[in-house]
Amino acid sequence: MEGNHGKSSALVIIDVQNEFVSVNGTFPISDACRTDLITNLTTLIPRFRKSGHIIWVKAIYPERTEEPSCMKEYQKGDGILGSNEWLAAATHVHPTPCCAAGSFGAEIYPEVFALAEPEDVVITKDAYSAFSGNSGYRFLEALREKNVTDAYFCGVASGTCVLATVVDAVKLDDLQVHVVLNCMGWRRLNTHEEAIQRFKGLNVNLANSDHVGELESVAEIYTNLTVTSPPEKVEVVCLLIPGGKTVTLQ
Repeated sequence: MEGNHGKSSALVIIDVQNEFVSVNGTFPISDACRTDLITNLTTLIPRFRKSGHIIWVKAIYPERTEEPSCMKEYQKGDGILGSNEWLAAATHVHPTPCCAAGSFGAEIYPEVFALAEPEDVVITKDAYSAFSGNSGYRFLEALREKNVTDAYFCGVASGTCVLATVVDAVKLDDLQVHVVLNCMGWRRLNTHEEAIQRFKGLNVNLANSDHVGELESVAEIYTNLTVTSPPEKVEVVCLLIPGGKTVTLQ
């Protein structure tokens, strides 16, 4: 969402693919979150698009039964999600293929992807984090090209690919990081709950889809407003906008 100061926001939708969202996927998310995920995303995307960018991220994982060297450099740890450093370097390693190229599972879930537009960016990754490997350069390039200063991350799964991407995103000094909690999917509730604690530990902004586009639109209205009141009737208004910035009107 772009204002007078070149500020721009992007909704980054991670791995909303048949493999996870479809009931016929190999690694389906929980029924407890599937309907809300689809409903909230299909409501948020068109609203966000009015003044922001949409970036789709999809996974294509080669078959691996052994961790690549970049994963072996980090200790997974004892937690249910693995350490943040390990997650940021991790990828799918399992005897059962996941999001194989050309497969049903690799396709973005059609009910959600029906809202895509030609100007949207689609990034293909082969690791948990969208910033990892060669796809990471393309993703970072897309953020830079669109002058994105506020990124709103959502998708699947909250405790793996979304978290891994956010772990890398907070390393960028010029990017305000937000996570849209009610637009995420998970396979087990305890991993989602742990992911929320990790997000809090990373000091990112926790958002709800009902307010994301609404807050941005209100901020733009006030940012672009010209006050014409006579001096003796001027009222000072301070408005907090996403990213922790304040707009003061006099």
